Amino acid sequence: MKLQNIDLRLQKKLQNINTFVYARPSISAVSLRILILLMIQVVMLFLTKSYNSVILIGTTALGGVAVASVNFLIYHEKPFQFLNIIIQGIFIGFLLPQSFPVVVAFFITFFTLMISRCILFKSVNCWINICCVAVMIAWFIGRKYFPDFMITKDLISLKNSSVYMIQNGSFPIYSFDSTITAFLNEKLFSIFKVTIPEGFVSLLWDTNSSIPAFRFNLLTIISAVVIFADNAFSFIIPTLMLSVYAVLIRLFGTIFFGGSFNQGDIILAFLTSGTLFCSVFLIQWYGTVPILLSGKIILGILAGVFAFLVTGAGTSPIGMVYTVLITNFTNIFIRAFQEKNIPDHKNEIKKS
Repeated sequence: MKLQNIDLRLQKKLQNINTFVYARPSISAVSLRILILLMIQVVMLFLTKSYNSVILIGTTALGGVAVASVNFLIYHEKPFQFLNIIIQGIFIGFLLPQSFPVVVAFFITFFTLMISRCILFKSVNCWINICCVAVMIAWFIGRKYFPDFMITKDLISLKNSSVYMIQNGSFPIYSFDSTITAFLNEKLFSIFKVTIPEGFVSLLWDTNSSIPAFRFNLLTIISAVVIFADNAFSFIIPTLMLSVYAVLIRLFGTIFFGGSFNQGDIILAFLTSGTLFCSVFLIQWYGTVPILLSGKIILGILAGVFAFLVTGAGTSPIGMVYTVLITNFTNIFIRAFQEKNIPDHKNEIKKS
């Protein structure tokens, strides 16, 4: 009888334990997922023979490993902290042009991450995205290695400027493009009585930019589905950011350059400048977003405005990096205001 009673008590305890379910995956699980998604893009760089980019990303990742090792020796932190530092190093490599000197990239990565993780903030939760700070430093040191704006003032004023850029060879057209485009036009877009020109599928697949983060937009979209599917990160900020940016580009994207109202090229804005990559991976890194739902909504809207003002119509080599940094600074004021004026916000935190 005693053994039966003990057994029943154990079963009740196990049932109680099983009732607790995580609302979102752990940081370590999310970090591992991000690392895998980034490695898929690295494999694509290797398959497309972009060996300089692979070497550069490997170098900045090595800088992250060096910092993570020092951080572990000093603070003996958990393994997910080690992994996050390496991921930050990989992010830096993705945002640098393939011609950037690898030695300089290593030291920029090492010192920015070292100062952030071992001296100043000492945590994964930092109010500023240190990867973007490193890229900004690289921009000032090696501006000549970054590409220029691909789009000219004359092209900005045109409707569907991306079509003209594809036609003049600014973006490559791959052999499979015509087959897929014809299929989509016949089976899908014909329902809406529209067609897409050849080149858009190629632009979605690989822009062939010298900056790896700007290249594989389709893979980045798939990454977004994986990351946001189980609430690993909130989809509110990137969704609002892209929506506001799209509206502003469409309405006012050409008007400042002699174009007409409501003819901006959203496709060009989304598929260049690393817009999708930064909105998926960087715009809401740990510690850089408000806690409350209302704050996330405000920040998402403002991020879209900043993207329009800083990155413009697209093809900017560093506009989205500055957009992320400006958004980080804005987040400080939003959080300070909400903490001061909304002291009792437990219900709103649950909603967010």
